[in-house]
Amino acid sequence: MPQAAAPPKARTRYAAKREAIMAAATAVFNDRGVSGFTLAAVAKRMDLHPVSLTYYFKRKEDLAAAVLRDTIARYDLMLDEAYLETEPPARLRRFVEAYFEVRRRIALGEAPPLAPFSEISLIEGDQQQPLMEAFRELYVRIGRFAKTPDMPWMTRPRRTALARLIIDQLGWADAWLGSYEPADYPRVAARIADLMLDGIAGRDQPWPDLPVLTLGSPVAQNDEVTRERFLIAATNLINREGYRGASVDKISAQLNVTKGSFYHHNADKDELAAACFERTFDLIDEAKRRAAEAPDGWSRVWLAVCSLILHQASGEAGRMLRHYAMAAAPPASRRRLRLRFQQIAHAFAGQISDGIADGTLRPVDPLLAAQMLMVAFNGANSMDPRHHPGSTDRVMEDYARPVLMGVFIP
Repeated sequence: MPQAAAPPKARTRYAAKREAIMAAATAVFNDRGVSGFTLAAVAKRMDLHPVSLTYYFKRKEDLAAAVLRDTIARYDLMLDEAYLETEPPARLRRFVEAYFEVRRRIALGEAPPLAPFSEISLIEGDQQQPLMEAFRELYVRIGRFAKTPDMPWMTRPRRTALARLIIDQLGWADAWLGSYEPADYPRVAARIADLMLDGIAGRDQPWPDLPVLTLGSPVAQNDEVTRERFLIAATNLINREGYRGASVDKISAQLNVTKGSFYHHNADKDELAAACFERTFDLIDEAKRRAAEAPDGWSRVWLAVCSLILHQASGEAGRMLRHYAMAAAPPASRRRLRLRFQQIAHAFAGQISDGIADGTLRPVDPLLAAQMLMVAFNGANSMDPRHHPGSTDRVMEDYARPVLMGVFIP
């Protein structure tokens, strides 16, 4: 016998409760990352017993995947709006405007939060494949912004790099957008789109013919287990598996050492992770300090950013820790790390202001430009030359050049 349809009021209550669970789950996702996401944490935020959630979502993977699918669907709606335009620059501008309009409504409490994509690959079980397929399709749709006969230089690798850059840039807004009033979000959107479309180089500034800097200390080519090796191994694992996913056991296994050896070199995992961030900050400071010797603002910014991009892309001297690793760090550490990232952004903004003053950089919003540059070099590990034929030349052409000169430039 067919099951009777639920009364309208019951359906409404079910939908409202499910929506409330999704909103709470997204907040937990943002706060704790994939590895710290549990039904118990969502239930605690809602002051419910965890068992009550299983009526709506049987497993935490089901709820986490639902949260991410919802965010992908909301991005698709932004893209639908963008594709009302016919020209690539107009599409990109409208997409950015749509994103910051959603963020404005979230800030005003008129819409639920968006989930971050930074750890989407960590979702396990039978939800992983369809979720990743939906995410890849999102990338393809963004890349199609530039698929036009008028731009033959926008090859598939470059369109993929463009999509990754846009997603990373918008996701990093979580770190700085709270400094702006919601009423200012449309102005922020216009300036972000302007930076993406036209870069920061001043009019007629050539692409510098300078050797990039070699950053950090050379990795010892022997089997000696050092503190530096622990920092590099932990950074790679945290970047790949998240803060909580990079356990002491996994870090030790990466170096083929015992847990006893781990604790001989490190106090604990939290102390090691904090040191990984300090190493990241040291690399950025080194790039800024050494690039300061270049003759003008454009050359200084170019040298610092391109050196950091290639350092992060190659990984040969140990990558920097991705900024999204902050999501699952202890709250006190997270506040300190966010402050440090913003201090770095202000330092880059000062360099950009100097370049505007000497005429080698075009007039842009220095702080927003600095945020964009930080995302570019922090996220450049996706451009690993080992997976991109042409080695570092392709990284510079498909990634660094569009960041600094404008995403659609030939």
